[in-house]
Amino acid sequence: MMINLREKILAYGVNTLKDEELLAVILGNGTSKNSVLDISKKIVCYSNGLNLSLEQLMSFNGIGVAQACKILAAIELGTRKIQADVIPETVVSVDNIGKHLVKKIGNAPQEKLVAVYLNNSYHIIDEKVIFIGTVDQATVHPRDILREAVGMSATQVVIAHNHPNGSLSFSQNDQEFSLRLKKCCHLIGINLIDHLIITKKTYSSLKTLNLI
Repeated sequence: MMINLREKILAYGVNTLKDEELLAVILGNGTSKNSVLDISKKIVCYSNGLNLSLEQLMSFNGIGVAQACKILAAIELGTRKIQADVIPETVVSVDNIGKHLVKKIGNAPQEKLVAVYLNNSYHIIDEKVIFIGTVDQATVHPRDILREAVGMSATQVVIAHNHPNGSLSFSQNDQEFSLRLKKCCHLIGINLIDHLIITKKTYSSLKTLNLI
C-alpha cells in the first residue's frame, strides 16, 4: 500500500491523494488486523475535519502516542502554512482574492469575516480578520471594517465570510449587511468591490448575483 501511494505521489503529485491516503502516508504502518488505509479511513470518517485531540486520536485502534503525535504535527504544519499564505503583492482580481480565501478560511470551523483592503491600482494593502462568529447587523458594524480602511488609506475593500456548512447561498442578513456597508463606504469615498461567501472548495459573489 505504502509503495503504491509513494508511486502515486511521484507520478501525479501529492495533491492527487485523498485525505485518508495522505493520512496513511503519515502513519506509515497499520496493524495485523487493520491496514494503514483502513485506520486512516476511520479517522477521517469519524473526525470533524481532523479536529481531534491527542486522546481522541489514541482512541482509534492501532494509533499510539507516536502515531497520534505525527498526525497532530502534520495538521499543525498545514495550519501554519495556511496562516502564512498571503496574496501576492501584484494587481489582483476578485477571483484571486476568492481563491486565496478558500485556502485561508474555507476550512475554519467558525464563521470568520475577513476584509481585504486595496488601493486604486488594485494592489493589496492588507487583509484583516474583522470578526469571528455569525455575521449580521447585530454583531458586526461597518465601522469595524472602515476603521481599518481609513487607518491604512485604502480606497477599496472586498469583504468575505466563510460558511462552515458548505452553503454558497447568501442570507437576507448577508445582503442587508452588505447594502448597509456599501452606503457607509460611499459616504467616506471607499468602494465596496464585493462580498464573497467562502466554502472549503469555492466561493460565490454577491455582486455577481446583483444583490449589491
